[in-house]
Amino acid sequence: MGFQKPNLNMAYDAVRRSIGEISSPYNDGFTGMHCKQELYMLKCWLEDEYNRLPKFAGEERWEQNRILEILKR
Repeated sequence: MGFQKPNLNMAYDAVRRSIGEISSPYNDGFTGMHCKQELYMLKCWLEDEYNRLPKFAGEERWEQNRILEILKR
């Protein structure tokens, strides 16, 4: 069996649920803060792992497109 690209939909869903809990007016600040801290730790881990990956041709364009999106806001 060949390579099967992982489906990231479950990861997106988990992050969306966490964002919903953080933003929910029905949760206390402690719960929201804990969820936000977990997201921050995930963000840091992703950045660290991403920076360890090999570089590919054309990657710079992804980053440039992201910067342009941010500047347009």
